[in-house]
Amino acid sequence: MRKPFSLAALNLALVILSLLIFALVLSFFLSFGLDAAQASWHAKEEASLNAYIVAQLLDAQQPVTADTASTLFGSLPYAPTYLYVTDSLGQLLYSYRKAERGAGRGRGLQFGLVENLTWLEVKSGSGELLYRYAVNLPTFSEMEGNASLLAAAKRILIRALLIALIVSTLLAFLFLKPLKKQSRNLAQALDRMAGGERNVAVESKHVVEFELIANAARTLQETLKGEEKLRRQWAEDIAHDLRTPVSVLKGQLEAVGDKVLPFNEERLVLLQQETVRLQSLIDSLALLTKLESPDLVVHTSMIHLKPFLHTFVQRFEAEAAKRDMHIQLPSDDALLDADQQLFTRAMENLMSNAIKYGLEHSIVQVRFTSNAEKRAESLTIENEGTIEESYLPRLFDRLSRGEAGRSSQGSGLGLSIVKAIVQAHRWTIEVESNTTTTFTLRFT
Repeated sequence: MRKPFSLAALNLALVILSLLIFALVLSFFLSFGLDAAQASWHAKEEASLNAYIVAQLLDAQQPVTADTASTLFGSLPYAPTYLYVTDSLGQLLYSYRKAERGAGRGRGLQFGLVENLTWLEVKSGSGELLYRYAVNLPTFSEMEGNASLLAAAKRILIRALLIALIVSTLLAFLFLKPLKKQSRNLAQALDRMAGGERNVAVESKHVVEFELIANAARTLQETLKGEEKLRRQWAEDIAHDLRTPVSVLKGQLEAVGDKVLPFNEERLVLLQQETVRLQSLIDSLALLTKLESPDLVVHTSMIHLKPFLHTFVQRFEAEAAKRDMHIQLPSDDALLDADQQLFTRAMENLMSNAIKYGLEHSIVQVRFTSNAEKRAESLTIENEGTIEESYLPRLFDRLSRGEAGRSSQGSGLGLSIVKAIVQAHRWTIEVESNTTTTFTLRFT
């Protein structure tokens, strides 16, 4: 298993690596840059020297003799390695080699005739060949003073890079030390939270990224505390709701078994009702767990709302008739892309609540809106009757019931299931309760 790096060690390594790369790149560019600069300097100096030699030969009294040539080139503005000048017939007029300035015609012949030289021609305005000369100018680095200057510059550069490396490493270490401490404190805080602590103080200073992590950790801690509180409450509510039908069944069966109560048709109906209630609660819990799973896949299809609603409300006509309530539907049609099974379940829960908690002798209205393409944008179920204001914030909580719900049969999961179905479709749901109670599903 690969050993992990600490944040401080990794950043320090990155600083050193960056400096080394910088040094290599700088050396690369300096090397090629200096070579190019020296080549450009040499070309300009050589051109100037050639122009000077030609000008001296052409401006002098013609023809130039050996004595005249010694005078012309006795003080050169540049210091060539050598300079040889001949007339058009090849007769040597002037020769110069470094450290042999003014050596004379004889020694010039001695050295000039044995070297393989590149000769340049000097012509008159009419194109007549007058003179030839061979010259060599040393490069910038071949000059003693310049060579010393370049060597000193390289030494200074190497020392500067070494000092920069040492100073930057020291500064990086001093800078990263508090960052390492902060990152370790954050890691320890998160580790304590993972271990189950919920009152961990998460602190960070000066660094924006660490502050973002600290804020996220605080939010996560508060969310975990809230979720754990809800989980405990939910577990208690589930136990309470399951305990009631189970206790009834257990008590009834024990009484029948002890011959305390007779086992008759009325007793059987009671046991069946409690069994159905228990089964409904278990099924609702299983459905809600499935809906809240991240692996849930919603299989959508196109639903025509008009025929769907007319078929749907037929299942509630008898229940509504018992309370002398009437369900009113729109006459238009609209298209809705939804999972028909889940959408039906959400509508069942909303309609059941509207009939169960609405006022007797009233109307339950179903309305929807659509756009120009007849795509449904919202659907509303409205009933006469209100929900207590204090209960509205907890309306969609699991196993939550208002005052009216506590006195009626039900699991307390109906609206939680509706909310989960809405979220699975990426819709939204709103509720208003003034003189009437209105649930609105928004599909866009």
